[in-house]
Amino acid sequence: MVPDLLTHLRSDPVLRPYLVGVDASGNAAGRGYVDAFYQVPWGGDSAYVDEVARIVAHEKIDLVLPSSDEEAFCLSADRAAISAAGAIVLASPIAVLDLIRDKQATYRALQAAGLRVPEHVCVDRLDALQASMAGYGYPRRSVIVKPVAGRGGRGMRLLVGTDEIPAAWIGGGAREKRVESTPNSEEMQTWFADGVLMVMPLLHAPVHDVDVFAIRGRAQAALVRRRTNPTGIPFTGNRIMSDPAIMKYCLEIAEAIGLDGLHDIDLMTDGQGRPCILEVNPRPSGSVVAAHAAGFPVVAAAIAETLGQAYPLQAPQLDIDVGMVPRAIVMVRNPDLP
Repeated sequence: MVPDLLTHLRSDPVLRPYLVGVDASGNAAGRGYVDAFYQVPWGGDSAYVDEVARIVAHEKIDLVLPSSDEEAFCLSADRAAISAAGAIVLASPIAVLDLIRDKQATYRALQAAGLRVPEHVCVDRLDALQASMAGYGYPRRSVIVKPVAGRGGRGMRLLVGTDEIPAAWIGGGAREKRVESTPNSEEMQTWFADGVLMVMPLLHAPVHDVDVFAIRGRAQAALVRRRTNPTGIPFTGNRIMSDPAIMKYCLEIAEAIGLDGLHDIDLMTDGQGRPCILEVNPRPSGSVVAAHAAGFPVVAAAIAETLGQAYPLQAPQLDIDVGMVPRAIVMVRNPDLP
């Protein structure tokens, strides 16, 4: 959906931006939608930041917006190099990113601020894992086991209970695993290869992405998007929600952990029907263009406000359904040319 977002940014009446794109692939989908394009190393490569800094200086860039976790961590950790080249990095300080990478630390910080988090237990030994699973009713009830440092569903295991069969979408993503039969001790021991594990009861739909923008720990705006497809992949659309309670909850989350920049907060619903945080992502959501399509250009607003330019972004007054079909790129080649 990058071409769609670039198209919205290009036509933004406040920004009127000059867009420079970078990607590790020379055939990136957004290449035809920017004013200049550079192929760079992967975000985690040691040469990545130096190459971005060189481009920033050459193109006279004002702001750099990371769109992957690796880019956010590298650019935030070495933001001095980007600043020396002349640009602002739209990402939280590295200490904040390190905090949100660790779900246990994130939940502790939010609990200290009096904010709701999912019921959970963190374990680092097999006996503690087995005890916590039993404490949540397994094998009769379904439970979730996932790495404390995991992201985007990576390493998540749904242990399916005999009396509580979860919806097919839960644990059905490419990054997740549904465990239908009771695992033995040897199998569970291997799960600790991912580090400390978090065990929690089953959470439910609806699932929300909340685009939150903050400047130096002061939350500026939050836009609530309910997923049409609860897994989020493939993206099939959103309902843009007029929900002041969820907005307030996520703005308080942003301030409690000191966000600075544009972040995606993932929420699910607990057994009492309340939205609960799953994780805070270190960069914007890949589907944030849905907000632009509905008339709430949160990326443009975050860029403008970070650069000191006022941007009129209003909260939705009613719910809006957004169905997205990624922009088709048709390439026509003359067979007579090399």
